[in-house]
Amino acid sequence: MPKLFRISQTRQRVRKSAQISMVMALFLTGMQTTASAEEWLLAPYLRADLGYSHALDDKAEFLDPVQTDSVEISDHKGVRYQIGAGLALTDYLRTDITVSYGSRLTTADDYRDVDGIANKPGNKLNSGALETSNWTTMMNVYVDPLSFAGVDLGAFSTYVQGGVGWARNKTERMIFVNDNSSYTSGDTHNDLAWQIGAGVGYAISDHWTLDMSYRFLDMGEARGGDKFTTSAGTEFGVEPARFDLRAHEFMVGLQYQF
Repeated sequence: MPKLFRISQTRQRVRKSAQISMVMALFLTGMQTTASAEEWLLAPYLRADLGYSHALDDKAEFLDPVQTDSVEISDHKGVRYQIGAGLALTDYLRTDITVSYGSRLTTADDYRDVDGIANKPGNKLNSGALETSNWTTMMNVYVDPLSFAGVDLGAFSTYVQGGVGWARNKTERMIFVNDNSSYTSGDTHNDLAWQIGAGVGYAISDHWTLDMSYRFLDMGEARGGDKFTTSAGTEFGVEPARFDLRAHEFMVGLQYQF
C-alpha cells in the first residue's frame, strides 16, 4: 500500500473524528441553551454491558522479502465487555465515558502470494493468524428525542448516541502454511475511534435501568508486524499488513443511577 495513500487515509480519519467532535460540541451547546430554562438533573450513574460484536471483512497487503502478498481478513463473532461512568444532565440528555474490550474480532482467512492461490495460514504457534482484539475508551453523548419533544413513554426511554475516543488494536502473528514455522510478527496499534447508534432503556426501579442498544463502531486501523522470520530463523523487515477494524455491535446492560 503506497505511503502517500496511508497518510491520506490517516488524515481522513482525523478529519472525520474532528467533524464528529464538532457536531457533538455544537449539539451539546444547543441542548444546554434549551435546558437552561429547565431543571438540571446532574445525576451520576454507573454502567456495565455485555455485547455481541460482528466485525466487517477487509483485505490487507504486505510486502514479504521478495514479493507482495494479499491477506483476506474475515470476521469473527466476538464478545464485547464494557463498563463506564456518566452523568444524566437532563431528562433527555446524558454523557458518559466507557472502557470496553472486544476479543476475536477478525482473523486472516487466507493469504495469496504471487501465484494467486489461496493458502490457509497455520496456527501451531498462535490461536489465529492476525487474530485481532481491541480496547476502546470512548466519550459518549446520548439524546432522547421523544423526551425532548415532550412524549412520555413511561418506564421506557429511547435514545440516539454518538462518541469519539481511542482504540488499541492488537493482532497475533501469522504463520505460513507451507512449513508452519515461518511467520510474520503481530503488532499493537493505537488509533482514533468513533461510534454512532441507538437504543432503548427500561427503568426497573428508581435507580436501576435495563439498557439495550446497537452501535456501529469504527476502531481505526489494525496492523500486522513488521518482521518476517523464516523456518531457518532468519529475520527480515517487511511492510506490515494494514486493515480497518469496524464492527456492528449489540449490547445489553444495566445502569445504576445515584
